[in-house]
Amino acid sequence: MIMQKLYKQFVESVTKWKTSYRVDEFFIARIRLTFYYSIIAVFILGGSSIVLYNTILFNLTQSILEQDILDPQISQAIIDRTQDILLNRFMTIDLIIIFFIVILGFFLTHKTLQPIQSNMKKQKRFIADASHELRTPIAVIISGLEVNLNNKKLDLGGAKLTLEKTLDEMREFSKLSNSLLDISKYDTQIQIQYESIAINELIKNIIEKNKNLAQNKQINIETKIESMAVVMGNSIELSRVFFNILDNAIKYTKSGGSIVISDKINSNKYVVTISDTGIGIPKDVIGKIFDSFFRGDVARSTEGAGLGLTISKKIIENHKGTISIKSQVNKGTEVIISLPISS
Repeated sequence: MIMQKLYKQFVESVTKWKTSYRVDEFFIARIRLTFYYSIIAVFILGGSSIVLYNTILFNLTQSILEQDILDPQISQAIIDRTQDILLNRFMTIDLIIIFFIVILGFFLTHKTLQPIQSNMKKQKRFIADASHELRTPIAVIISGLEVNLNNKKLDLGGAKLTLEKTLDEMREFSKLSNSLLDISKYDTQIQIQYESIAINELIKNIIEKNKNLAQNKQINIETKIESMAVVMGNSIELSRVFFNILDNAIKYTKSGGSIVISDKINSNKYVVTISDTGIGIPKDVIGKIFDSFFRGDVARSTEGAGLGLTISKKIIENHKGTISIKSQVNKGTEVIISLPISS
């Protein structure tokens, strides 16, 4: 009860302090946790010290009294002096230990809360980015409709054109909404139906579906898929990954360029590499390429919300695999995907 009252008073004081000085929420959480664990340590250490102190004093007193050599007054004086020394020593040692516990606790709470703080920052940034991305199509739709509704000269043809533009914006809005839902889905533990997949056949199928798009840009796709491997996975999800990667390679490769898709088996892993001769990615942004809504300066001229690679990475990680990117500006990009082979 005493500890609860102390903790309650402490929390109230810290809350007032936080409101007055706008202190960081996680710093306050660290102080609260440190205080809570310090109080527990004080009770445990204090109880142990009292038991040990009484045990030592009792044994010493019994030893002095049993010998019956000294005068009772001298014996009592020795016992009182010993009691004072023991009390001072125990209090000094306990205070030193409590001090180190508080310092250590403060640093350990930082380590404990750091992953939570990092995730919350990512979540806040994701919400802010999502709100920004969602706001754009909504604003375009509303402004377009308002302008046309206020246009007294609007005829049937103009109204039809407005509806067509609105429908296109709604389709883009729907794609973005679905992508946001997908990211949310992959961030949670969900049950996905896995099956044995001939991964080389799946990749060849994706290449075949994208050949027309590459030919329209006069981009040559060279296929070097030779390894026979079976992986456990979801064919729809994996198809989405390879479609995203190949679509990006075509999108950011200039006319007359080339894309090479090769595979190999390395330490019970199926490794596929998609290399292109595209515009490449600057070194200062390549570390952010898998972040939600991230799009490089050159990429901003193309369609999309910058969620394709984020979703692809989450899908591959859910399949216990890895995805990495190597790139040089104006030389090209290489995407390497590794998946465990089914035994």
